[in-house]
Amino acid sequence: MKNKQLTLMDAMLTMSRRKKTSRAVETLDSIGKLVDWVSLVKIVEALDRTREGRGGRPPIPFEVKLKMLFLQYTFNLSDEELEDQLIDRLSFQQFVGLGYDEEIPDFTTFWKFKEKLAKAGLTGKIFEEIVRQIEERGLILKRGTIIDATLINSANRPQSAKNREKNKDNGQIDTDASGAKKGRKQYYGYKGHIGMDEGSKIIRKCALTPADVHDVRRVQEMASGDERSIWADMNYRVAEHKRAARAAGIYYGVMDKPARATPLTNRQKKRNRKKARVRKVVEHAFGFMRKKLKVTVMRARNLPRNTLKFDMWCTVYNVLRAGFLLRRKCV
Repeated sequence: MKNKQLTLMDAMLTMSRRKKTSRAVETLDSIGKLVDWVSLVKIVEALDRTREGRGGRPPIPFEVKLKMLFLQYTFNLSDEELEDQLIDRLSFQQFVGLGYDEEIPDFTTFWKFKEKLAKAGLTGKIFEEIVRQIEERGLILKRGTIIDATLINSANRPQSAKNREKNKDNGQIDTDASGAKKGRKQYYGYKGHIGMDEGSKIIRKCALTPADVHDVRRVQEMASGDERSIWADMNYRVAEHKRAARAAGIYYGVMDKPARATPLTNRQKKRNRKKARVRKVVEHAFGFMRKKLKVTVMRARNLPRNTLKFDMWCTVYNVLRAGFLLRRKCV
């Protein structure tokens, strides 16, 4: 018996009759329902060169490009893979808003859009707008902020100071990455800093730095200013910060650190265990990025491009986390 060859129309009619949906479609549906794309378009409108009177074919709508950006970082796709998937997958076409008779944007056009975003630093504003939209839905609790950072290796090899200076204008070598040591393990790359809302696990603040930037230098930037407590591991403990927090009426939940040649007391150890139970949930975000969003290495070759990546990973995490909270709220 010969297999029946389905036409495109047959496939579309078959799909319309099916009751089951894939996890990818459910994920896209969750993103589409939560994000206000009009607000995001307003952020990137400054990149529209057609307002300068330049000719040429009509540009691809910013909403389409922004949705492509979310697709890429939700499903861990390269620019070329994103173009191929958009050509093949009807669910992706429907998500970005492209009709069956419309041409798929090529990956070079999308790459240029990302380059402009990175140079203008607009993905940070996209992240902030998504946090604002999530807050509007009442999902951010503001009980406390958990601060932490994760090291992400660069795909490039370490550079000596001499080679870094020599290759600073070489676009093929990452000269913004730096070295750091955690325990006995050496890293060469970047450090992603986050400030997470206690309870909801929504990331309210994020930043990317070279790996050698000490955690303490970013602690104030990761606080939102309206929390009632601050939680972090002992690397963030600074006496001055503790006094400032207490003066502001904020509980200082940073773990105690042993002084030189002076071990922690039993009381301090017990207090640290309690603080650790609150603080450890920050690993949920980093674990999700590693396992679901496939965050393993920084392949871009400068800080602005890698900042775009980290901003988008945090943004996608927040949208999917908010979708989960909304579904749980409705149950």
